[in-house]
Amino acid sequence: MNNENQGKILKFPAAFLWGVSTSAYQIEGNVDNDWSNWEKSESRIKELKSKNLNPDDFICGRACDSYNRWEEDIGLVKNLNGGAYRFSAEWARIEPEQGRFDEAAIAHYGSMVKKLKELRIEPFLTLWHWTLPLWVRDIGGWENKDTSRHFLKYAEKLADSLGEDVRFWITLNEPQTYTGLSYVAGAFPPQIKSLFRANTVFKNLMQAHSAAYRMLKQKFKDKAQVGISHYVNYHTAYGNTLLNKALARLMDYLRWQRFIDSAEPCQDFIGFQYYHHDRVKFKPGGRFIIADNVNENSATNDMGWEIYPQGIYPLLKYLKRYNKPVYITENGTADADDDHRPRFINETLRHVQQAIREGVDVRGYFHWSLLDNFEWAHGWNPKFGLYEVDRRTFERKPRSSAGLYADICKNNGIMLE
Repeated sequence: MNNENQGKILKFPAAFLWGVSTSAYQIEGNVDNDWSNWEKSESRIKELKSKNLNPDDFICGRACDSYNRWEEDIGLVKNLNGGAYRFSAEWARIEPEQGRFDEAAIAHYGSMVKKLKELRIEPFLTLWHWTLPLWVRDIGGWENKDTSRHFLKYAEKLADSLGEDVRFWITLNEPQTYTGLSYVAGAFPPQIKSLFRANTVFKNLMQAHSAAYRMLKQKFKDKAQVGISHYVNYHTAYGNTLLNKALARLMDYLRWQRFIDSAEPCQDFIGFQYYHHDRVKFKPGGRFIIADNVNENSATNDMGWEIYPQGIYPLLKYLKRYNKPVYITENGTADADDDHRPRFINETLRHVQQAIREGVDVRGYFHWSLLDNFEWAHGWNPKFGLYEVDRRTFERKPRSSAGLYADICKNNGIMLE
């Protein structure tokens, strides 16, 4: 960087929203749903032991105890100078039995929303972040077309209870990731490997979203801004061969473009989540893999993902074609020692700012995550938080990158070096 730029701030638009993201199951603790049952199942424990892993490290349990410490956590958002907080409601708490809504649980989320508004922090409420009530699981989950109807009733209940104070609604979190990991790879519950059943889940999720979208718009018109948070990978061709290029484009379509295209008529904004870059490589025998292990960059995070902040730029440029506002609803890296996160944040935001200058309507950035949390099938090992959490005492402790991000939020920009 030229010396004359040192000390200058690369500014973002005046109304740009800075925030952080969490999800209910990953931080709240002590809830009974499809995931909490699966992670303690005999088959899951047997699988972990076969890999010489400690099953206790893959039990969410009390998580970060955020259901009880929510005021403290909202205070942390304020300490970061955050203007927005993306969090999710837990369907299993709100409707533990079909048709029986827990008013105390609804009031809990209502208190969160009111506190956020009091502190001038914009709530971004996610209705579904992967977990299901046991009664929904028992009717087949998202394979059952009736689940879309049940989801609409749940969404309508929250809309009637919280809608006057919530402007931004995210109906579904990463439906493509859920579909792929639960019904193609078989890594998440219900651990099914079937393209046919995955396609059924895809259709039912899209139906649930469109129905919830129409309901929210009917109730609140343009006051409600409704979208989906999409997981968007940056695929490139390993070796830059024509075949691998074609496979990379196919992976784009299968992993995220299809979902964005399907939701396009029913989304006021695009929620965009970027984590890593995959090099796609063809293998003899007609099979192909996502070759993120073919790593040409020496920097990787604690999950072995290539640290590739520049990948966010071409993806944002692609999203411009939809002519919708974009909110980066998740972006972060697993980095327990906080060695890479500061550079990752700065470099990512440099590329975001470039995309904005070139006409992409990016209106907000939410760092994942506020806290070290339960990272699904990866358990407790990955550390994505700006704040460390002691699993025994639940004490929150800021990493150095928390101070960096607080300065970015305060200055509405990144410092040039």
